[in-house]
Amino acid sequence: MPPRWRGSTGQASLEAVAAVPLILLAALLAWQLVAVVRAGVAAQERVRAAALAASGAAGRTVTASVRVSVPALLPGLDGLAVGARAAVRAQ
Repeated sequence: MPPRWRGSTGQASLEAVAAVPLILLAALLAWQLVAVVRAGVAAQERVRAAALAASGAAGRTVTASVRVSVPALLPGLDGLAVGARAAVRAQ
């Protein structure tokens, strides 16, 4: 009959419980990164549309700037925004 380890009973369960907050924090950070990337893409789309809408006369260069706020999933990230700028020259 193999000897039993008396000192490690339940250790794996404690390690798993201790890892749960770290896994949740990593998931929140990843989701916040997704929110920043989506806001960046939205800023690019909006600034292109604004620059194209503002371009009128031929030979005129129009510059447009846009800031898009990023939804804060973590505390302390309020006021985070992504900016974009585009220049369009009408021909």
